[in-house]
Amino acid sequence: MKTILAVDSTTEVLGISLSENSKIISEIKDDKSCRHMVNIIGNLDTVLKNSNKSIKDVDLFAVNLGPGNFTGGRISMSIVKIFSMLSQKPAIGFNALDVFSVQCMLKNIESIAQKKSESLKVFIMPLMDVRNNEFFFSIYEIRSNKEDTGQIYEFDFRSNRYHLLKRYENCVLKSEEFSKKFPEIIRKLFILDYLRCFKCNDQIYEKNDFYKDSKSFAKDKTTANGSKKESILMITGNGIRSYRILLEKLKQDIEDSYDFIKIRIDEKNINPKSKYLNYMAHYSLDKGLESLPISPVYIRDFIAFGEK
Repeated sequence: MKTILAVDSTTEVLGISLSENSKIISEIKDDKSCRHMVNIIGNLDTVLKNSNKSIKDVDLFAVNLGPGNFTGGRISMSIVKIFSMLSQKPAIGFNALDVFSVQCMLKNIESIAQKKSESLKVFIMPLMDVRNNEFFFSIYEIRSNKEDTGQIYEFDFRSNRYHLLKRYENCVLKSEEFSKKFPEIIRKLFILDYLRCFKCNDQIYEKNDFYKDSKSFAKDKTTANGSKKESILMITGNGIRSYRILLEKLKQDIEDSYDFIKIRIDEKNINPKSKYLNYMAHYSLDKGLESLPISPVYIRDFIAFGEK
């Protein structure tokens, strides 16, 4: 039996949760005070007491590495590092985009399972507002079959197993550039037989079940065997809150152009929740990965005060 304590302070919501064998046994969400430094120890104590546990009972610590609130994220990382060092127990950290994608998958698993039962393609795009008018995002696919590379999570639901695979590495784009490239992203995901990195243009994702000729594919909107095949892109993350109008316009433009592509804006998934760190940590343990470096995710070069 593995006991995992997860902490997330990367947003205005402080989340702490305790799990045993993937079951959440105690959880707290502080979304009112925004005083993470002041409240985190008291909230940790509450989560442990509510489950009749102590810090000595924890087998693994998990934390969200961001990006996120610059100061807030470092509070949870520092706490996890200290407890890990004092207890001599391992700690593991996860990128915020991966957390958002797992959260989106599990929160929407019923509708996703329905789509997959119809052999539809389902993609997830976590989109984070990282200020400076920039998006931080990546692309994931949910599949019914396992692949050797790129898998970050898997989940059993109604006797079927679903695999979450990372299809595109993390990327930062200005909102104006994202708006221009979004149709290209859609074409490469759903129409062409490859997805290329927008920075280096390397081919990173091959697919065999779509036409290579995007124009002819868009014209008849059918798969290679002649049947219609709708595909779903779920946009999630805190970028929805900041750029809702922009995303609604992009969604409308794409759906007007391609009636076989549906875009869903996942409004239930604005802030990451700590319990999804527990699920990801349990999955990592099952795969034999017991620890990962605890280091904040930077999307820009970090320059210390006084340095040039």
